[in-house]
Amino acid sequence: MPDSAGQIMISRLLNILAILTVALSTHATKFYKPKPLHIIEGPAAKPWQSIEKHRDYHPRFSRTPFHPKLSQLYPQTREAFGSETPPDRDFLLYLAKGWDKTSGVPVLLVHGANDDATRRWAYPTSRFSGDHTKVPGLMQHLSERGLSVFGISFSHYHGDNLFQGEHIANAILRIRKLLNRESDSSFKIDVVSYSKGAMAVRAYVQSASEYYHKKFLTPYKGDVRRICFVGGPIGGLDLPFRYYLYNLNIQVRELPAPMGASAMRAGMLMKKTGINHIQSGYWPGQMQMIHDQRLLGIPFGPLSLTLDANQTGRALVEGGNSTFLKSAGLEAARKAGGRMIEVLNSRGLPRDVEAILIGGTMPILFDEVHPNWPFPEGAQIIAPNDGLVFLKSALYVDGLTAQGAKILDTKAFALNHLGLSRNTAVYDYIYQKLNQ
Repeated sequence: MPDSAGQIMISRLLNILAILTVALSTHATKFYKPKPLHIIEGPAAKPWQSIEKHRDYHPRFSRTPFHPKLSQLYPQTREAFGSETPPDRDFLLYLAKGWDKTSGVPVLLVHGANDDATRRWAYPTSRFSGDHTKVPGLMQHLSERGLSVFGISFSHYHGDNLFQGEHIANAILRIRKLLNRESDSSFKIDVVSYSKGAMAVRAYVQSASEYYHKKFLTPYKGDVRRICFVGGPIGGLDLPFRYYLYNLNIQVRELPAPMGASAMRAGMLMKKTGINHIQSGYWPGQMQMIHDQRLLGIPFGPLSLTLDANQTGRALVEGGNSTFLKSAGLEAARKAGGRMIEVLNSRGLPRDVEAILIGGTMPILFDEVHPNWPFPEGAQIIAPNDGLVFLKSALYVDGLTAQGAKILDTKAFALNHLGLSRNTAVYDYIYQKLNQ
């Protein structure tokens, strides 16, 4: 038996351990206070009424490195964050004009990769083609029709979707406070997500953190009424492993994009793809979207074949070496991403959440920064797609209905991936479905 001094010491150690255990298991929003660090208003916030910078202080928040060519690009966003490379724990909340309406369901707009709230939802036209501020986006379309509209910008273009999902929870908490509805148990919002933004929304609404043993993140609180997925990879995507030419274009032109190949031939030498490799740590959110589209019934087509009896094409997707590249393969990337598409689709949306799915069928996507570069080389001709996401993936209702969630509608537009966020017919459709 220990003496009394020893018993006291053990008791103190147990108390300290208990305190640490509580701290580490606390939901991240316990470390987030719905009060902005600073606010931008006036001309600097245009066309929004104001932009708020927020921070979640949880010590276990991710820290994703930035690709040197993919720090925050848009001047307004850099100013609001106060940095070109803001930490993952920061996010921006945007308030549209008329945000403080007391009736109706508030709407939160969630952007995708290589993007922010202003560029995708307020000034969606490419800023490299004329005065991009002259063409309004979905934000203005909804706000002018009487909806209370908010937007969110994540700090990292390709960040971990679990942690970006935590910022969805944080943003909703802040919107509650702004609208003085903190004690309203019936409070819900609608969400419109674009492209990769679907993953962050699903990560929160489907409580994906529980599966990945990140219980310090916030479980779903039942505060989302309806989600409109615009060009979302509900069934995943496999572009980095489907086309050798996609990888070759990135390597030759030194573009900042995730590659399936870990090394590629450059002249006589095999050169590592480095930070462009999808498993390099620079693309966690992209890796979480990887899912073999053959599982959706979309085979590899002519554009996936290579001239060396397809040895390079097989090595890229299955893993292995060829004369022209090395690859760990699609399945290795899917595992490294936690098989997130599979996990989300097996869980489905909560039963009380309604969904609308929008996809595109224009199969050539032109990059904004390099406007003459088709992405990928030519069109994906094997199945309908928007140049990035196959239509079967964007409209994959089976991935949302495991718990009985209601699908209000699915809709295909003859637009490419970017066009889905720039077209007034799409805006009208979204407004109609949010008011249905």
